[in-house]
Amino acid sequence: MDLAGRIDEVTGVAALTDKAELIFVNQVKPDVAIRNYIDYHRPCLVAIDAPLTIPSGRYGTYASRKCDRDLAQLGIPTFATSMLAQLTFRAITIAKSLEPRYPVIEVYPHATKARLGLSHKDKKVKEISREVIQTRLSRFVKNLPRTSKIVLSDHELDAILAAYTALLHGNALTQAIGDPQEGLIYVPNDKARKPLPFKQDSD
Repeated sequence: MDLAGRIDEVTGVAALTDKAELIFVNQVKPDVAIRNYIDYHRPCLVAIDAPLTIPSGRYGTYASRKCDRDLAQLGIPTFATSMLAQLTFRAITIAKSLEPRYPVIEVYPHATKARLGLSHKDKKVKEISREVIQTRLSRFVKNLPRTSKIVLSDHELDAILAAYTALLHGNALTQAIGDPQEGLIYVPNDKARKPLPFKQDSD
């Protein structure tokens, strides 16, 4: 999911099969709607685009986590966790409500785009950029609608990217960034740049 910081803002939710087929993508608002989608589809893994931990201070700062700084050093900048307080606490609350039934990981769609070579120089809120990303993403995810029919929103695209990162994680194709005691962000590893082999299956 591409979680919004505020409950009155839209959250992108998406689900993929184990063969990288898009089952659904949508935009919702209340926490209960998010949980209802998850409970209906009963996923093997939930990937959330939002901080799921707070800085521990182990590295001399409570402003950001090691995983955020490590990503920046890899050329993938993030927002400091201290700037995302409302989003962070909402994400932690939702994750805790899900974890008794579903494993949950933190992901970062911007990093997934960068690692898979999907990024576009224009800002994602611009329709042309979303068209390019959606077209490139169709190499990795089946059943994506053609841009001639519909251009997905940035929330929907990020939700699909989060779901695909979860699929990569289940296939041992992610890299953990950060300190396990403070929080990890999972991003595609170097072997993930090619579509998963079963993407070409006809069934």
